[in-house]
Amino acid sequence: MKTKEIYEVVGAPPATLFDWSKPGHKKENLAKLLKQLSKDDALALIAKAEPKQKPLMLLSTVNCSIGDKSKHFTLTKLKNLFYKKDDLDPYEKYALKTIKREAFPSELEEFVDYYHIPTTRVEKVLASINA
Repeated sequence: MKTKEIYEVVGAPPATLFDWSKPGHKKENLAKLLKQLSKDDALALIAKAEPKQKPLMLLSTVNCSIGDKSKHFTLTKLKNLFYKKDDLDPYEKYALKTIKREAFPSELEEFVDYYHIPTTRVEKVLASINA
């Protein structure tokens, strides 16, 4: 990238980049790397490094139908429903029925992808619930 592009992408002013480029500077290698990368490659790397947002839509769908806020689910508790071996309590059954009946497929897909839950496990758990 050129100096102007480096400024646009990472916000390092030309004077800073010049300082980094001096032999012996602790960011000399970073300056070299930035100069060798194309702008598209740098933007792609930055986009790839951004953390995925937590899948809150499925959680919202489940919790919106539960009036008692003390019984609302957290993301962890919702995830654990798909791994639970003990009998489900009425709220857990209700949550799974809500997912089965009301959740959009995209909500469930985002949730499953984020938490790396095997699709077969999700299908098995949801199939075991009478809607």
